[in-house]
Amino acid sequence: MKKLFYSLALLCFMSICISQNAVAQDKKPTLTLDDYQEWQNLPGQAWLSDNGNWMAYRVTLVNENDTLYIKSTSSDKSYQYAFANNPQFSTDGKWVAFSKGYSVKEREAMDKKKQRVENKMILLNLESGAEETYESISSFGISEDSRHLIMSTYPPKDSKLEGKDLIVHNLETRTSRNIGNVSEWALNKKGNLLAYIIDAEKKRGNGVELFNLEKYQISFLASDTSTFRKLNWEKDQSALTFMQAFYDSAYTDANHRIYAYKDLETSMNKMILDPAKRKDFPTGMYVRETYNPRWSKDLNRIYLGIDEWDEKEKPEKKDKESVKEGENGEAKEGEKKEVKKKDEEEAKVPDMEIWHWKDAQIIPRQRRTYNADKNFTLLSVWNLDGDNFVQIGDQKAKDVSMVGDGKSMVLMDKTPYEPQFRLEHGDVYIADAKNGNRKLVMKNFPENSFAGDSPDGKYLLYFKDKNWHTYNIETGKHTNLTVNQKVPFWNTRYDGPETIIPPFGSGGWTKRDEEILLYDEYDVWAFKPDGSSAKKITDGRKDKMVYRFNRIDFEEPYIDPAKPMFLSVFGDLTKESGYAKINSNWQIEDKMVLDARVRNLRKAKDADTYAYITESYTDSPDIFVTKGKLSEAKEMSKTNPQQQEFAWGKTELIEYKNKDGKTLQGLLHYPANYEKGKQYPMITYIYERRTDTKNSYVTPTDRSAYNFTHYVQNGYFVFQPDIVYKTNHPGESAVECVVPAVEKVLKTGMIDPKKVGLMGHSWGGYQTAFLVTQTDLFSAAVAGAPLTNMISMYNSIYWNSGTPDQQIFETSQGRLREPYWNLMDEYIANSPVFQAKNIKTPVLMTFGDQDGAVDYHQGIEMYITMRRLSKPLIMLLYAGENHGLAKKENQIDYFTKVTEYFDHHLKGNAPKEWITEGQSYLKKKEEQEKKTPAVIKP
Repeated sequence: MKKLFYSLALLCFMSICISQNAVAQDKKPTLTLDDYQEWQNLPGQAWLSDNGNWMAYRVTLVNENDTLYIKSTSSDKSYQYAFANNPQFSTDGKWVAFSKGYSVKEREAMDKKKQRVENKMILLNLESGAEETYESISSFGISEDSRHLIMSTYPPKDSKLEGKDLIVHNLETRTSRNIGNVSEWALNKKGNLLAYIIDAEKKRGNGVELFNLEKYQISFLASDTSTFRKLNWEKDQSALTFMQAFYDSAYTDANHRIYAYKDLETSMNKMILDPAKRKDFPTGMYVRETYNPRWSKDLNRIYLGIDEWDEKEKPEKKDKESVKEGENGEAKEGEKKEVKKKDEEEAKVPDMEIWHWKDAQIIPRQRRTYNADKNFTLLSVWNLDGDNFVQIGDQKAKDVSMVGDGKSMVLMDKTPYEPQFRLEHGDVYIADAKNGNRKLVMKNFPENSFAGDSPDGKYLLYFKDKNWHTYNIETGKHTNLTVNQKVPFWNTRYDGPETIIPPFGSGGWTKRDEEILLYDEYDVWAFKPDGSSAKKITDGRKDKMVYRFNRIDFEEPYIDPAKPMFLSVFGDLTKESGYAKINSNWQIEDKMVLDARVRNLRKAKDADTYAYITESYTDSPDIFVTKGKLSEAKEMSKTNPQQQEFAWGKTELIEYKNKDGKTLQGLLHYPANYEKGKQYPMITYIYERRTDTKNSYVTPTDRSAYNFTHYVQNGYFVFQPDIVYKTNHPGESAVECVVPAVEKVLKTGMIDPKKVGLMGHSWGGYQTAFLVTQTDLFSAAVAGAPLTNMISMYNSIYWNSGTPDQQIFETSQGRLREPYWNLMDEYIANSPVFQAKNIKTPVLMTFGDQDGAVDYHQGIEMYITMRRLSKPLIMLLYAGENHGLAKKENQIDYFTKVTEYFDHHLKGNAPKEWITEGQSYLKKKEEQEKKTPAVIKP
């Protein structure tokens, strides 16, 4: 019996060893920091040639170097170029031109030597593979008829002139023509007419010329010693405008004449608007160059911008008796100096600002909008039929936009309601472009509830009282489109503080203003704008699939049902995504939905060739191309093939209920090489709703402290729970969602409950800082740029925009609907700094000292409070950084410190000195001096 027992024991032991050895052999390595540098991203989109035979895409590495790939969509032919971008295919698909730059190291070396980076341009023959390289090309374009390549060089170094060399290269004859001193150039849509402006030395030979690329003839449209600017072709026709500067000795700024040519293919007849010679031009105004004149679609009007013309200051007459005269009637030398010094002192302007309680915009906002305000113009119309000039905008109604083809204008006057403390609102008017007459449409209307005009200019669209409305411009009739529908079109998921609930959105107008596409929670509807009919064109509510219209053709402002149309599809609960093709009867005829993130659908202009990108948490982004059904697409790229050599994690959706019993979801990322039965540390990352990112691929990088792939590669679970909010209880709402979510995950037994971390940035940083005042669930927390005192934050400024933070609280993310003096208890109850005495969790907090979103003094308040309470808080303050770190060395440092912080508190690693002791200012300066190269003086 003993022999049998020992035999069985030995057999069991051998089986375990064999099993463990097999597991060890199957176990793949995890990534190192060096591996991160060679990981690939797929930014942007795919470029398709018009005929659909070729495509291009760009791949970038974490180390910032990039490669441009150019591939045939029907064969194995392909090309690739390092450090290249901006490909432009010829219409016939025979050529592609693209910009060729330099590696990161090369650019850094040029920066150190203060050399200007000048890119090359490469022209590639797609059929033969022959290529030509052109040095120092700043911009380029291929004509619509595929006959010409136009290239512009860089301006001469240290030149005050804008003139550059323009190279016109004939792709058929392979000959080139060089035109010097060109400041601007523009091709018409057809591609047979090239207009350009000459900006020559001492203005000799300045003018505007027209190069007919079919006949190879040059015509002179204007010639003078003055400055010309702002070439602009009408989109579809050969109609051109440009400006000519002229001066009046009584005024400071240059005025401008407008030149207009209606049909330059057959006629050289010009029309000139000269403001100095017109009786209908407003007195004391001038035409400014800051607005680019543009044509109406019917070529009957030209829109331009005007402004008040500042007069030059007239020299003051000197009081003869104020200066003592010498023998020859001149002031004595000493007295001259005294007068000059006095004048200089009087000329000095104090460097101060007046912040007035009646300011429509506070001074910091005025600083931010200074250039826009300085260059702002009042929209006006030059009606060519009848040759009359009409000023539309004025100092009260500055916000003006054209309706449809420009026969009418929409204006909003906000001045009766300024200063405004919540969302912007004003009186909405319609103005006639022929005479400027106005008609009031809506009074005291919220700006963000106005959805614009229809492409043909027949209607305005707006959202009011939880319903969509149209306004018929011709009849003045308002129509409620959605009032009789059984489903809500207002956003039932909105959990912000605004009392005016926003809509789910709209998808655009069809051709001739026949229908408008509107959204409910899941579906797309087509409404007749007069309210006569409504049709639900999808059935997403049944399966909780969200459908939205997906534009693939942006050439026209409307949707043309005669052309291919697509809807995006997204699984509200599953997070699947894809596209559905619909016909002119709004019926789905092709549909492709994957358990992946499917995005960036593109169509070749003249062929039924489509490209899109797919990715998932475990599969890096790749481009797919199809010439048939979406589901039959073939893979055209293969990013990160090396990933198969490494261990990878997986994601799982977790369902839980918040304190109020609302069912929510969380996203759980498993560690690479996860072993069942083993407990792991976990980092909880929070913001608002996060589970929609389930199928987003996270490229590993050492440039982000919040990189999930980095943590799962280093043995962590990462959890992202969704958060919903109750108005006036933002922090408390986060607690009521996050705590039950984490507790639900802990019940799985996969996570060590004593090794749970919490992390977030900005709003997520605020919630992180607040959560640790309410629960001891977390063993360590990292809060990036958190709000800590809701009262002082309410009274601070969002420096990046120059606006008061009051708006963020009362109308946006802060979710405290009233000022703190009306909700003092709520402001205090939801402020981390006022609850700091409850904190037992070690906290790492980070700010940039130039943070323009959350003033870093929010961090100082928390730091000083925690220090006084003798509670463990470390604040990292990065010099010269804004709301997010931009400098490479700072990004890597923050990434490293957060990793070290969590590894110590959640894994038990020995703490680094900065965690236990910090760093004195003296030591910091000594380290900086050691790393700074010594300057050897001769």
